[in-house]
Amino acid sequence: MKTEKLLKVMKLFSWFAFIGLMIKAGAILFTYFLSINNAEISKDLYEGMNLFEYREYSFIQYSFIVGYKILLFATEAYIAYLVIQLLRKLDIKQPFNVHVQKFMQQISKSIFYLWIIAIVHNTHMQLIGKKHNFEMDLFSSDFVFLSVIIFIFAQIVKRGIEIQSENDLTI
Repeated sequence: MKTEKLLKVMKLFSWFAFIGLMIKAGAILFTYFLSINNAEISKDLYEGMNLFEYREYSFIQYSFIVGYKILLFATEAYIAYLVIQLLRKLDIKQPFNVHVQKFMQQISKSIFYLWIIAIVHNTHMQLIGKKHNFEMDLFSSDFVFLSVIIFIFAQIVKRGIEIQSENDLTI
């Protein structure tokens, strides 16, 4: 009973994360479009995100950097959505099922893709930022470790499904 309540709370938090990340990605996209005609907007793209120097250097480079940020937050939102789906499909009486394993693998892959996007974003910002002494707003790149952990848990769930089906066949 305690576990079920905890999972409901986690599902609620996942919804908050999903909605918040979608709003963040949407707000950055919206202000980017506004900044096309007004360079001053790029000084505070979202929550103090200042990309004015990058925009002044090259609009194309600025557009790539904004694109990375939108892609990063949209990917994080997608991961939150996958967690919501995982919690929706989770049957506490029989937690080892194909749906749980499938969502865990999707989450693991998505976090790995998030890590790749963060590495590309950070490298791009550092190449331009260090060369021109610009302010750099980098993303954490610790995602690969989390991805591996979730992948390992997905494999454990997969093995649990195999054992469960073997036990069902012997009965």
